[in-house]
Amino acid sequence: MRKLSSAVLVLCFAASALAAQSNLPDTAYTTAAVTLRAKPEPNARSVARLAAETLVQVVACENGWCQTAVNGRNGYLPRLSLSAEPNGSFKERSGYTNSQGNRVRSPTRTPDNQPPAGATAQCRDGTFSFSQSRRGTCSHHGGVAKWLN
Repeated sequence: MRKLSSAVLVLCFAASALAAQSNLPDTAYTTAAVTLRAKPEPNARSVARLAAETLVQVVACENGWCQTAVNGRNGYLPRLSLSAEPNGSFKERSGYTNSQGNRVRSPTRTPDNQPPAGATAQCRDGTFSFSQSRRGTCSHHGGVAKWLN
């Protein structure tokens, strides 16, 4: 009986941790054009290419990846490429302090997918970075898709 109650307790903690990581409803929108992957890895085989604001079913999220289903295809998307709301409601975050101690604007999106003033790179999740050095740029956004300067 003790083993059974321990197992139930572990399952409850795991379920609550998974729910806390997700912070998404059962459906979500892609925040930019993104590749649906066969495994939760950035270089895993591509299952499909999804357009920005594609509605997807969210199964579960863990370690920065969400298992999803869309148009009969199952796969994984980076957690940062999903939003509970369409892009029109995206809210920019406050920023961060870089390794040199300078305050830097957080990566952001634009409605027309054009770089905002001061952007230095476009990240793979479609956000634009204002990083002042190349090291670590877009590290939480799938890496750099292209440098802008």
